[in-house]
Amino acid sequence: MLRISGEEHFSQSVTEVWACLADDEFLAKCLPQLEKAERDGSGVLVCRVRPGLSFVKGTLKVSLDIRDQQPPDSMRICVNSKGIGASAVVETLVKLAAHDTGTQLSWNAEVTELGGLLKPVGRSLISAAAHKVISEGWATFRDRLP
Repeated sequence: MLRISGEEHFSQSVTEVWACLADDEFLAKCLPQLEKAERDGSGVLVCRVRPGLSFVKGTLKVSLDIRDQQPPDSMRICVNSKGIGASAVVETLVKLAAHDTGTQLSWNAEVTELGGLLKPVGRSLISAAAHKVISEGWATFRDRLP
């Protein structure tokens, strides 16, 4: 298993950050290289993303599932990605805490599954790519916060 973690700081209150995190459509708009987002028959938000990664070509079908919500303190975000010959499942635990200047958010992500062409890719390359995508996602999230 591959695990990565980090912290983000926002000037908005915990409740403001929580409201945006709990909104899967808001989160989808923060995905780097998002082409399209729509609900499937079960109500899950499914996105089409064209990742800018050398080892993943074409588009990925990415589903976002927000679980285990404990408003406004924590939640788990499950991201399931599938493309031609590649798949991945990443679960991220997100915790929020009030801070003097707004909100401190800590996250711990675990890649629980890698399939197809991603299996033989080295952990360091996967980790670097994940950090890149996550950094871009948090930057967009920060820019879009009200």
